[in-house]
Amino acid sequence: MLAHLLSFSFLLAPPATNDAAARAEEDFGEIEPAAKPEPDPSSSASTGSGVLAPLPNYGDDDDDGDGDEFGELAPAPRPTQNRKKPVVVFEEPEDFGPFYEAEPVTELEFPGDAWRPDRKQPFASVGGGSFCFVEDSVCGASLIADADVGVGLNVITTNRGLNVPYTQFRVRGGLSLRPLELIKQRWHPWGVGVVGSWSLGSGSITATNRDPSDANTSIVETNSIRSYRVGLLNQIWLAQKRNALHLDFTLGAVNSSVLDAQGRYWGTHAEFALGFGGWGGLYFAGDFLDSDSRVFMGVRGHGIATGPLIALIVLGLVAGGVAL
Repeated sequence: MLAHLLSFSFLLAPPATNDAAARAEEDFGEIEPAAKPEPDPSSSASTGSGVLAPLPNYGDDDDDGDGDEFGELAPAPRPTQNRKKPVVVFEEPEDFGPFYEAEPVTELEFPGDAWRPDRKQPFASVGGGSFCFVEDSVCGASLIADADVGVGLNVITTNRGLNVPYTQFRVRGGLSLRPLELIKQRWHPWGVGVVGSWSLGSGSITATNRDPSDANTSIVETNSIRSYRVGLLNQIWLAQKRNALHLDFTLGAVNSSVLDAQGRYWGTHAEFALGFGGWGGLYFAGDFLDSDSRVFMGVRGHGIATGPLIALIVLGLVAGGVAL
């Protein structure tokens, strides 16, 4: 009962004043605030007062332990999905050329070829290029039909005439074959064929007497020279693309008049040409007869393009009174 009364008196006692604090200091000495504990380096950095604790280094070489605590770190696996495929680019082969490889992917093509319904076949062809009415690099056989104009020199190899300029108009036709391509069913650059032509050329200047020392010798101009030619064609194509270049060499015979002699005579004909597909070309040719030779060069075009022009020229000549 007494204990309860004492505790109740303490509760009702007034709070201590500065005098009570001074008496407690005299009895127990000066009271000092407790020191704050220093942060533990091994504890997390978040527990300290803004101090970053160093992280343990598991890969030090100076570590004398038997091994890392967590073992060797394995590399993270790379994702295998949505991986792009490598781009395949064109590489030029070691032996590249028109005689070894097919047409490369970098070869230029005409933009209109992609929209043509017959883009996989040569122009004006039948049988998938087995026969073409206009020569092409992939044709097995082709029709030759063109016209040309040429200019050159009429060379007189005797003293019965004068060397004068020579011009001519010529039409040519024939057939070319690619025998190895037809047999092996694969592209080959070599072709062979036969060609024939007719030309109308300017006349020559000829002495009427075989003895030029004769005082009665006079000089006359002969009539227009009409020549017929036939020859064997050898052909080499330089590429497989549409309208590719090709080299043509023709060797054959020519039948023509010679100076003012009566009758017609045979001689040798030779021609070298550079063709642009079957549409046109440039040529250098010569007719070699006894005492009379004609060397000339010119340009030719396929009959589809030159036919209307030829018709107009012939009509003009006939209307002007020229006897063809």
